[in-house]
Amino acid sequence: DIGERDFLALEVLTLPKGVDGGTGREFQLISDVPDVMNTLYSFRKQRPCLRLKDWYGELSEDSPDWHDGFDGEDIFDPCRIPFEIRLVAAGSRIGYRWESRDDHPCEAIWLEPEPDLDISD
Repeated sequence: DIGERDFLALEVLTLPKGVDGGTGREFQLISDVPDVMNTLYSFRKQRPCLRLKDWYGELSEDSPDWHDGFDGEDIFDPCRIPFEIRLVAAGSRIGYRWESRDDHPCEAIWLEPEPDLDISD
């Protein structure tokens, strides 16, 4: 059995594309993303030195959630559709967001609550 005390020095985790949580994973449904992101977040919380900054996923073009994108002039521009998923960090907070292929990000979805800034005596 592999336990939580195994691989304490693990710093990089690169899973293949076909594995849940693997870099480059293609999702069939947008609704599948939160569970995978919560799992990656759990890995990161258990191993704070674990580097996942290059992780990404994307929505499969075969997904029923896929749609074609058109700009204001009805010209198809697939680079503007936010179907890639990237991890984001702000201080100690970790989250994810959808991005277009030409780096236009959507709002971050944080995986932990905002830190309480109130200082009580």
